[in-house]
Amino acid sequence: MASDGEMIKRLAREVADELQNRGYMTTLAEARAIDKAESNLICKRCSTPVAAGDDLCNRCGARQAVDADEARFRCVDCNMPISDPNVTRCPACRGTKVTRADPSFKYECIRCGTGVSIEQSSCPSCGETRAVPRPVRDVIS
Repeated sequence: MASDGEMIKRLAREVADELQNRGYMTTLAEARAIDKAESNLICKRCSTPVAAGDDLCNRCGARQAVDADEARFRCVDCNMPISDPNVTRCPACRGTKVTRADPSFKYECIRCGTGVSIEQSSCPSCGETRAVPRPVRDVIS
């Protein structure tokens, strides 16, 4: 017969296993992955996903992040948001080519960078009337 201490340990292990199987318990790594997925932020310099509470990017050390939905570029291979077209490799698939997130806008507002078409008289975001061609370096249109 097992001692009381062994029975308590076995019962505690069974309860912990059941809680984990039902999704009520999670590891720290799982919690960080969930936080990153829900925050929808990417590093402004290297486009690596970051959590809202991170002080700096774990990959490059940058202190700025941008919303992934606002990224103006995407990886050609995996469609991951890319914040800067000068990023040498996609952080997800290591791809080397990026494309415009919305290729229909070949121009952007000179003030805020919002994509605009040549037919628009002013920027829909800030009202600026001047636009410039979007910067392109190894970008597929």
